Amino acid sequence: MKNMKHLIERKQYMQTLRNLKDQNIIKVITGVRRCGKSTLLQMFADELLREGVLPEQIQFYNFEDPDIYTIGNWKDIYDYIKVRLLPDKMNYVFLDEVQHIDIFQRLVDGLYIKKNVDLYVTGSNAYLLSGELATLLTGRYIETSILPLQFTEYYDFISLYSSNLSKKESLGNYITEGGVPEYYNQKIISQKQADDFITSVLSTIVEKDIFQRLNTKDKHDFNKIIDFVFDSVGSFISPRSISNTLRTYGTVVDNKTVSKYLDALCDAFLLYKAPRYEIKGKGLLQTLNKYYLVDPCFRKVRLKRDMKKDISHWLENMVYLELLRRYKNIYVGKIGDKEVDFVVTDHQGYTSYYQVAWTTMNAETLERELASLSAIRDSNPKYLLTTDIDLNPVYNGIRKLNVADWLLSPIV
Repeated sequence: MKNMKHLIERKQYMQTLRNLKDQNIIKVITGVRRCGKSTLLQMFADELLREGVLPEQIQFYNFEDPDIYTIGNWKDIYDYIKVRLLPDKMNYVFLDEVQHIDIFQRLVDGLYIKKNVDLYVTGSNAYLLSGELATLLTGRYIETSILPLQFTEYYDFISLYSSNLSKKESLGNYITEGGVPEYYNQKIISQKQADDFITSVLSTIVEKDIFQRLNTKDKHDFNKIIDFVFDSVGSFISPRSISNTLRTYGTVVDNKTVSKYLDALCDAFLLYKAPRYEIKGKGLLQTLNKYYLVDPCFRKVRLKRDMKKDISHWLENMVYLELLRRYKNIYVGKIGDKEVDFVVTDHQGYTSYYQVAWTTMNAETLERELASLSAIRDSNPKYLLTTDIDLNPVYNGIRKLNVADWLLSPIV
């Protein structure tokens, strides 16, 4: 079992690709490095072959492979692909990490306009869909944003190797170790190899997707900001608060620079920003957002912290990511002087509210957590998610749910 590598089927994303197959639209898949984009495309290509598509109908190019550059520039690559298209059949072209090609926009657009090409594109930075490409392809692409493994995928995978773990133990491990698929394949070999793998992934993200793109000169200041944000998950922060805190430790970075670096971390899909929302006034607030980390393993290896010491924050982080998978917009709520962990709107525009706590078995804690939701006077659904094992009680319309059951269930 030491050398066994298990591929995890990303059912939700695979179904999305099946639904979009052969439609006259570019399929753009984005997400942080090593979250499974390339594997997803390869699994989809393999499925096409099983369904009878000829190998000659499929062209797969990984632009992080140095050999690809022997073909030449974007026009040479375009010509190389074009002459290999079968004229009387649909051709499935996969361009993995296409942002590494200069003027890749021309390559994508040139292939898109061909009637017999079904085009799939991946990228590890949000600027893939900014600037010229966004203008060029407006209305002609659908973006699917991929996150690391969700708990249902992790639970199925880990059960292959640790069937004796309880649901709660599995949840605790998932909350602190995250869902980067290859991390668990490396962990089968050794914990050190798994941690070294994540360290190298994070280093690549910071160097290639952020420093090179921003042409960053002062890497020391940027690294201080990374450490600060990684250590502040679930807390309200702003460029000003970060700048002021760093100044007390002798690091001087102005608000504008901090803001630019935060945007870069979000563009690389390392961080996700949750804006504050005034529930009573129904409007966004301009200051003090929360930032959530795409996967806790990056904080674990970078800061060398015991993740279980603040596991409640990482439970909140995990719930945020799951809500991001399920719903359209996620905010952190404010109602008077109280906070609501998450205000979400679905794709039909309906609103619901979520409060997250590790446990509320203590009566005082339960009262405090319910108070924020009880202050909301509308009739939208309200949920309290905890790790408690009870009978899912209801308190004045607020449903208390076990978070593991919630994660393993259909959308609630």
